[in-house]
Amino acid sequence: MAAATAKNSRNEIIEAGPGFIRTPFTILCDTAEKSPWDFSGLKARSFIDPKRRVYIPRVERQWLGVGMGDYSLEKYQGRIQFERKSREDAQGTLLGWRHEVEAGRWSVDVDRRARFKRELARLAEVETKAVIVECTFENFLTCDASWGTRTQSENAVYLLGTFLSWSQEFPSVPWIFCDDKQLAAVTAFRMMEQFWARHAKERRQRQRKLAGMDG
Repeated sequence: MAAATAKNSRNEIIEAGPGFIRTPFTILCDTAEKSPWDFSGLKARSFIDPKRRVYIPRVERQWLGVGMGDYSLEKYQGRIQFERKSREDAQGTLLGWRHEVEAGRWSVDVDRRARFKRELARLAEVETKAVIVECTFENFLTCDASWGTRTQSENAVYLLGTFLSWSQEFPSVPWIFCDDKQLAAVTAFRMMEQFWARHAKERRQRQRKLAGMDG
């Protein structure tokens, strides 16, 4: 069945067949994402769609730019950003490691920590943001590998120390630990959904202003 084109002007709902609507926002996913989050099968919250129909997500792959996060929303870049981290990525970033996949080993990357710390400083200036990690906090602190002179337990101490230090240095940047990749995707999506709803009044005011100028 062809998608319906009826649109609710208040909630900006676009119907997409019985029981389905398109997301009223377009999610931007950085082209560097090799295994992007899957946003399919999610139902709209009632403050977006009282009927709570299933979303057909609108996702666009594009290069978001250095320090602009892995996910954002179209027309709101610089105002909403998410950094996505797998467990291995989060550990390697905070410890200053780089995983050489083909060689099956870890090596030092002295600039990795510094680069991410600069990203956190930029995130701190963004309206809505988060570092979303695809593992529990306990698993995050469980290091599978050691490098150099530190043992695994010593690396865990170093990892916790870095996390606490950066959390205090950038208190406005939340770190959200999720059980797995799917929960991480749902968490980011719901934050985007709430952001979109929160700015509905702003969009309506802008549209009225434009309409007045046209008149």
